[in-house]
Amino acid sequence: MHAPPPSDPAQEERPPRLLLVTAHPDDETLFGGAVYKLSRSLGAQVDLVVFTRGEGGYRTSTLAEPLYGLKLTDPAVARVHLPRIREQELRAAARILGLRECVFLDQPDPGYTLAADAPVGEGWDTDHIRRRLRERFVQDRYDFAFVMLPLPHTHAHHRDAALLALEVVAGLAPHERPLVLGATGHTRDREVAEQNRQGFPIPEAEGFAYTGVPGHPLADVRPGVVFEFDRTRKFGFRDRLDYNIVVDWAIAEHKTQGIMQLRQGAIELERYWYLTLNPEEGVARARALFERLEQVPLG
Repeated sequence: MHAPPPSDPAQEERPPRLLLVTAHPDDETLFGGAVYKLSRSLGAQVDLVVFTRGEGGYRTSTLAEPLYGLKLTDPAVARVHLPRIREQELRAAARILGLRECVFLDQPDPGYTLAADAPVGEGWDTDHIRRRLRERFVQDRYDFAFVMLPLPHTHAHHRDAALLALEVVAGLAPHERPLVLGATGHTRDREVAEQNRQGFPIPEAEGFAYTGVPGHPLADVRPGVVFEFDRTRKFGFRDRLDYNIVVDWAIAEHKTQGIMQLRQGAIELERYWYLTLNPEEGVARARALFERLEQVPLG
């Protein structure tokens, strides 16, 4: 196998442009460590397209009810008020992570589902989603796009957001396509992995293998090409700081999502998988991005 060709030095040196594509407010925290350092240390332009305002995420909002003065665990109340509140929460988290722009596509969020056999984007206006995503990619000419890698037993909306984004990128002209990386979050602690095996999974890092999504070859990854951001890497005064601190700040802004708070500090490694729809020569460019992240100091 030949080594990938070197990437354009000028492109490596300028601040990268990056689009995150997610289903709900709070999904952006999966990328939080890398995105914070990209925006704060490399000056990256990082934008977010989020498909819903998360009105289905009301079941663990109990602690936020006195804060907002609303009975948010009542589905009827939540459907009216959560879209506005969750948008505010996301914008507060985005300010911490250094996001430039947050775009909401206003698709319905009926709530949590594991219906892996449901049609992709069921209940969403998928033509609208495809059109808006295509406009973003063509107009802003992003270098990279990050999606949540669709894992088995994950929230169907996470899967669908990733698959729709991949479909749109695959339909672009080659010179318009960003490199798409699918993100997973991992723990080094088997007990933590077991505790989080339901819902949004936090798989153990050791021995983890991704096998794709049956019937959706666009979600396949290039074997052996995965990049890692270690949130637990120490820095600062007496090496007392790490990147989970700032991710926890972002998670804490999503106060209506009570169970989300239990994931603070749980993810130690962010992994970014290189999708097979990307060109082979893009591997060197993706590797250069993560090497810059490793080498550049914060600030």
